[in-house]
Formats: sequence, C-alpha cells, structure tokens
Amino acid sequence: MTVLFGLMAAFSWAFSNVLVQRGSRGVDSRTVIFWVLLTSTVLIVPTALLVEGLAGPFDLRSLLPAVLAGVFTITGFSFLLRALRTGSLSVVSPIIATEGGFAAAMAIGLGERPGLLAIALLGVAIIGAVLVAIEPGRRTAAGAGWAVLAAIFYAAGLIAIGLTEQGPLTAVAVTRLTSLLCAVPLFVLAARFPPKAAIPSLLGSGVLDAVGFTCFAIAASIGPLTVASVTASQWAIASAAIGIVLLRERLHLSQYVGIAITVVAVTGLGLLI
Repeated sequence: MTVLFGLMAAFSWAFSNVLVQRGSRGVDSRTVIFWVLLTSTVLIVPTALLVEGLAGPFDLRSLLPAVLAGVFTITGFSFLLRALRTGSLSVVSPIIATEGGFAAAMAIGLGERPGLLAIALLGVAIIGAVLVAIEPGRRTAAGAGWAVLAAIFYAAGLIAIGLTEQGPLTAVAVTRLTSLLCAVPLFVLAARFPPKAAIPSLLGSGVLDAVGFTCFAIAASIGPLTVASVTASQWAIASAAIGIVLLRERLHLSQYVGIAITVVAVTGLGLLI
C-alpha cells in the first residue's frame, strides 16, 4: 500500500504540472499562483482536521519551520511557472527533481555527514541535470535556469518541513496556508481573474496538488518513509514521460541520457535517505 499511495502522489503531482502549464498560458503568474494554492489549501486543511485534528504544537518556535517551508514553496512555485512557460515539461521536471540533491547538500552544510555513496550519487545527479539543461546548438535549454532556481527553493522547503513538529498533514496544512497568505497580496496586485478557459486547468492543478500531498502523507504514515519518498519522487519520470509521449515534446539524445541518469541518481539518493 505504501508503494501504491506513493505512486498515486507521483502521478498526481505530474499531472498537476501539466495542468498548471496549460492553465498559465497568457495568464498573470500571480493569478495562477493564487488560484492553485487556494484550491489546494481549501482541500488540505479540512483533510488535516479530519485525519489529525490539526494537532499542534502551535507555538512560535514549532510553527517557524512550517511557515518558512510555505515561503520557500511559493517562491519555488513561482520559478516553476517561469520554467514551464519558457521550457518543456520533459526538460524542466528532471531538473527540478534534483531538489533532493540540493536538500542533501543543504543538510551537509547544516552538519550532516552522508556516506561516500550518497556524495557520489549527488555528483551523478548534477551531471544528469547538466545534460538535460544543455541543448546542443545553444548554451542552455529553455527554462533550465528557472528550473534550477525552483529546485533550490523546493529543497529549502524540504529541509524546513523536515524540522516541523506537527503531524505530516498538519504541517502541510500550515505550509499551504502560509503560501496562500503570501499569494493574497500578489493576487491583489495582479487585480485580475483568470480567463474562463484557464479556470478548469488551474482548479484541477490545485486539486491534484492536494491529492498528491494527501497520498504522500498516507504513504508516509504506512511506511517505511524511504519507500514512500522514493516512489513519490518518481513524479519526475511521470512528468518526463507525459511530456515526451502525450505532449509530443522532442529532445536531443544527450537530454534523454540526462533524464535517465538524473532519475537513477535521485532514486538512489532516496533509497539512502
């Protein structure tokens, strides 16, 4: 059941990216961020209330990591939107999947000492991401730079979530509420609603985002956490496959190799964590 719910989370997040890419075309990014986060939060908060009773602690010290995770996440999401608007899903997704590697590097900076195999896999993941990011005939593939920035901020969010003291769903609820509160002034500044044609995609992306987090929380509660994390992280494979097979995106051979290398390295890192 852990694998099943982990894979459900992966495919939910993958299709969420497809919908947000489709719904964000011609729409102000601040509007996109607000509607996706609003939908996701409206679904996650009641779920956390029903499952965990929104159990604390809720003092300032214990809430700080979840709040920071919310700030980092909305920043990463904004960079993800920029990456998807300028690049292809099959290029952007493997690069952002290296968030686990960036998180590991941040953990090393905070004092953790991983084994030699983990360090080696970090290096392999970086090589794979570079291959994906470089498109022959030009310096970098479209959207690659924004994808790297998204991966860094998502990694910071992972580190922050790892320091939370609440239950998994409650921590996600606090994180999403924080992101939504940050998105409100952005939406006010945008002063516009999305066109009717984009609303189904944006709402669908928010629903799938909430489903993904819920499925991951269930998978993590069943355990083991390493299995849940590795299976859920396969959203990168799912997104790349959707981009290549369904959206007919075409890459260079070196980029396909980079995708394969990145997926193997990220999976290996997940198994070691």
